[in-house]
Amino acid sequence: MEEFIDIINEKDKVIKKVTRKEIVEKALLHRASRVIIINNNEEFLVQKRSKNKDLYPNHYDVGIGETVKSGESYEAAAIRGLKEELGITNISNIQLIHSFLFKIKYNSKKHNSYYKVYELQYNGKLRLQQEEIQNVKFLTIENIKKDMRKKLFHPGGTMVFKKYLNLKIRKL
Repeated sequence: MEEFIDIINEKDKVIKKVTRKEIVEKALLHRASRVIIINNNEEFLVQKRSKNKDLYPNHYDVGIGETVKSGESYEAAAIRGLKEELGITNISNIQLIHSFLFKIKYNSKKHNSYYKVYELQYNGKLRLQQEEIQNVKFLTIENIKKDMRKKLFHPGGTMVFKKYLNLKIRKL
């Protein structure tokens, strides 16, 4: 069955729906959820994206990112991504709404998304979806920054993580 995604305008309002293939081919602006996952040691979940991904294969990413399907909420997409990609269940809409951090737009020639970003404290077991993720590890902020300087990360994820760190520093 063909998957449909909502194209949005600069104010995050739906314009029309198109296929996922069109979103990728034309780099149309669409919604995506991102969840930054932190363990009790203050380390961040970093995943290596599958070599089969349409965009940024074999790149690293902090947490998970999930494209919002047509008619779906940001929170529902995040919950779906956590379950499908990492096997994390029992996360509710309410829990995500309370962990909402910020919205941010990522623009490039290849990819245009409006991200809604959440934070999740998690220390349980993971079950990786091999079609999406090659492997995961938990890293410190310093190690992530070092790897990001080497351009090994998804550029949208890099932008999100840098904003996340700026917000955290301002709260201290």
